[in-house]
Amino acid sequence: MKKITLIALVFGALLASCSDSGKKVEANEAEAVETVETETTVEYKTIKDGSYLDWRASHLGGVEPRFGKVQVKSANVLVNDGVVSNATIQVDMNKLTVENFGDDAESAAKLSGHLLSPDLLNAEAYPTSTFELTSIETVTGEFNSSITGNLTILDATKSITFNANVSVSENEVSVMSEDFAIVRQDWGIVYHTEGDEGVPAEYIIANDIGFTINVSLTK
Repeated sequence: MKKITLIALVFGALLASCSDSGKKVEANEAEAVETVETETTVEYKTIKDGSYLDWRASHLGGVEPRFGKVQVKSANVLVNDGVVSNATIQVDMNKLTVENFGDDAESAAKLSGHLLSPDLLNAEAYPTSTFELTSIETVTGEFNSSITGNLTILDATKSITFNANVSVSENEVSVMSEDFAIVRQDWGIVYHTEGDEGVPAEYIIANDIGFTINVSLTK
């Protein structure tokens, strides 16, 4: 009986840490950013074509998945002796795309308009979202780095940690993250949350918003 209970607890913990949008990450208090720059620091800030930020969301229970991309507006990475010390990525919320409807441009435009409205991302008031690195550690396995940084959406800034493959060469820095998910309410995105009075179940939006970062920069 104890063995079955232990297995159930482990399985439950795994389910709690994952979602259809990616591995769930915790939101913690924002951390201080320390800029490390010397005479030999190399700066990378030219965004290569093909860089993107994937987003994923759905209705409650993973129903009606929605996904697309957000255009990277600006990025800056500092490298000291071949190691990334600082990084800032800004995305243009008004350049958010919706891709789950295929060729149905009308439905895509309708959804993107709602996502950017004051109900959700309020892109008119908050046109950019930002991720700023606070620490990076070497890890082993599928990914070579554990990245911690401050994610700002709307007027909220929280610290998150996720895994990524980070590559540094003389002329280029690239970051390819795992699929990870945040809980939207931690950033004040509370529209149609489970338990909202008077909102039909089919209109409830899942708590998780998933992201994948794929950015390459040159000098």
